[in-house]
Amino acid sequence: MNNKQPLVTIIIPSYNHAQYIENAIESVKNQTYNNWELIIIDDGSTDNTHEVLRNLSFDSRITIILNNNNKKQSARLNQAIKLAKGKFISLLASDDWYLPEKTELQINQFNKLSNEYGVVYSGGYRFFEDTGQITETKTNNDMKRGWILKNLLLEPFFIYPISPLVRKSCFQTYPFDETYFAEGEAIYFKIAMKYKFDFIDKPLVIMRDHTYNIGGNIERMLEDNVRYRQDLFLHKDFPIELMQYKGIVLGKIYKLKGWEYIRIKKNYTKGKSALINAIKVNKLLIFDKRIIVGLFLSFLPKSFSNFINR
Repeated sequence: MNNKQPLVTIIIPSYNHAQYIENAIESVKNQTYNNWELIIIDDGSTDNTHEVLRNLSFDSRITIILNNNNKKQSARLNQAIKLAKGKFISLLASDDWYLPEKTELQINQFNKLSNEYGVVYSGGYRFFEDTGQITETKTNNDMKRGWILKNLLLEPFFIYPISPLVRKSCFQTYPFDETYFAEGEAIYFKIAMKYKFDFIDKPLVIMRDHTYNIGGNIERMLEDNVRYRQDLFLHKDFPIELMQYKGIVLGKIYKLKGWEYIRIKKNYTKGKSALINAIKVNKLLIFDKRIIVGLFLSFLPKSFSNFINR
């Protein structure tokens, strides 16, 4: 690989992952594509991440920014993107890692595409820390190319979060929204309003599954996901022909989170509220079997509901 190939900036946002971050960094250094720079931006870690980073051996392609206070991840990512010199940007969580061919295969794909394309993503693996098992993700079997915003909105389809290689111009057009703590993969919905997507049909990244992440913060996820979609539909660049799907999209989110409240958290009050909101935004969901069952469970006496859900 020669230096005539475009520079790629890889950004690792870091927070309290001292035990993992060296593995993430090594996966960047092991890329078969050599024309890269790495920006590691720590968000005020309270473990020994700063010490680990200071003790590692780095070359001139690596920049470390050690912040002493914790801010929103969206703000840190914008901070790093402003420093990026690359034409393309790739984001890597500090507890995950890349497979060696990721950057090379994605750059080779970009070389075949027009400037309409802003993102080349890929499939990925999931690493389960408790068991050491590595499995392919369901999204590997159903990837889309071209104008994919409608797919993202309506289908059980998503962009595997650390897999994309993105034109820097995409992040300049659509920076991370700093009113959110972490905008996450919602950023790709915004990018999909104006840019086409393509993919590499093989897993190129590995994401780590932590026990303490299972279940997640359902309430925060519900609030953020509803707000993400509402903001998206209000965006000046949102395609007018997709406005008709707003109720379907919001109803799907309320339905999913309502069911999680009931089945995972056994919080029947919040589950019922979410399912009722699903019907309010999409009246057709009143006939949905999962919503009917969820509402039935939420109206039962608590002890009986718990017995059924065993």
